[in-house]
Amino acid sequence: MDPFRNGRKKAVLRKKRLVLEILLWSGLVLGVYFFSQWRGAATAQVQRLPPLLVTSLGGEPQVLAPQPGQAMLVNFWSPDCPPCLAETPALVALDKIFAGPHLRVVGIATAGSSAEGVRDVARRFAIPYPLYLDREGEASRSVGGVLLTPTTLLVNGHGEIVGRFVGAISLPVIFWRLLWLG
Repeated sequence: MDPFRNGRKKAVLRKKRLVLEILLWSGLVLGVYFFSQWRGAATAQVQRLPPLLVTSLGGEPQVLAPQPGQAMLVNFWSPDCPPCLAETPALVALDKIFAGPHLRVVGIATAGSSAEGVRDVARRFAIPYPLYLDREGEASRSVGGVLLTPTTLLVNGHGEIVGRFVGAISLPVIFWRLLWLG
């Protein structure tokens, strides 16, 4: 056997493997892009996020409104909803990575949720972002209704709802949307 020939075969195999890996990674990136477009496509009409009337876990009424220049991720959820609980670690990670002057994550427990149930989930997942109750369903009605939980709204720094995600979100999808948030 010619050792030079074996080395050349290995080099060719390495190049083929590299090309295959590049194609696979490119496919993955494109897949995340198209998946994010399908799951959280921009709303047909530009809708502004109205002030949301909610209740703090202590029972005090609150008004949540978008702040100029600050994007918001508004998550409507329920403590007894398995997909809501499944997406909670992603929201916690998102808040830890991006929270600050440019992004605010807010959780709103839908009508029928108890403050104690919300507190239990907050303790279990160490949720750092603020949580509120939508006792009468007023907040969900003001954004066009929340038929299924979880439903997450992505609001840009101008107060416009630019994405509506129904079902559990994932970090890659939200990262992609945040990257293109204008």
